[in-house]
Amino acid sequence: MAHKTLIYISVGITLLIAVVSLIPINQQINQQVSYLDKGVHVLMYFLLSFIWLITFRNTKNNVNYFYQILLLIALYGIIIEVLQEVLTTNRHGDLKDVIANVVGLIIAGIVYKQISKKN
Repeated sequence: MAHKTLIYISVGITLLIAVVSLIPINQQINQQVSYLDKGVHVLMYFLLSFIWLITFRNTKNNVNYFYQILLLIALYGIIIEVLQEVLTTNRHGDLKDVIANVVGLIIAGIVYKQISKKN
């Protein structure tokens, strides 16, 4: 896949996560899916991290980009949680969501490293 296409996909997923995280939702639904929500966070941030890692896999200093990408995605997840608390009335920032996000990006990092070793 062309690098430019991967960038568009990566940016699109990043924006989609922001929109989905900040749109209003029914409070009853929010309370009923609290544990399922953590799995969704893990999956979203796994996908987000993995696609960004693939996008920059051919960078000259791959090791630095690997850690920088994961750090930036962790910060992105924290910013989204803060924005939920500050900008929305029926959504709230949650430390457990941040932890789930980090779990997702760590898993993505491990999977990416394993796949990279084989290639």
